[in-house]
Amino acid sequence: MRNFLKNTLRGTGIIAQAAAAISMASGVADACAMCGLSPGDHAIHAFNTSVLFMLAGPYLTMGAIGAIIYGAYRRSVRKEGLSVIAKR
Repeated sequence: MRNFLKNTLRGTGIIAQAAAAISMASGVADACAMCGLSPGDHAIHAFNTSVLFMLAGPYLTMGAIGAIIYGAYRRSVRKEGLSVIAKR
């Protein structure tokens, strides 16, 4: 058990050192879509808009499904209510 723990901690230290060395490299900043662009570039607006659409998509889809289910429920309640009134 002690050897396992020692090897695990040693592996974690190596991974942490590798991550620190990679993050200090200057080429890593170029991997970011926003870091290499100038402040007035049109691509910044396009990138932000695409992120907005990707984030809003699931909410709009679930909202539409919920609205369809709610509409079907209200329609069935209205039909049942009218048939109960007609039987009286």
